[in-house]
Amino acid sequence: MFVSTREALETIFPQASDEDIGKYENQLDKVDDFDPVLIISPNHNWINQHTLQTYQAVMNAFATNDLQQQNNRRDENSLCVFHFATVTELYTVRRNIRKLHPNAFFDPNAQPQQMPIGTAWILNKVGIRKSDFGEDDSFFVLRP
Repeated sequence: MFVSTREALETIFPQASDEDIGKYENQLDKVDDFDPVLIISPNHNWINQHTLQTYQAVMNAFATNDLQQQNNRRDENSLCVFHFATVTELYTVRRNIRKLHPNAFFDPNAQPQQMPIGTAWILNKVGIRKSDFGEDDSFFVLRP
């Protein structure tokens, strides 16, 4: 059973205002059915440790990495909802960001323990205001 896009967004961003949920919902209305969308909910502990400016730099990298035309973004300046044309593009950008910003990823073997920059959710729009989504709990985990 698919949930409404609003319900998906409210699950992903439980503290978000109705206004923010509405903005994200409008952004997702422009996404073609079955295109992958990466949604990152921030880890505030990571932001406190690394600064908001560093967090925004990583989110800007997700928004612009590997785009051919300058000034193009895949997030409409939301810094959290990223539309990709294919799953391959999504994971290519992830791999690129791992090289550019390794501190955004969690290394389970590191001492002291690290934390990831946020929680990654993958959403696919499957119809008018209907979505399939789930947490990708290994998205921000470094692997050898």
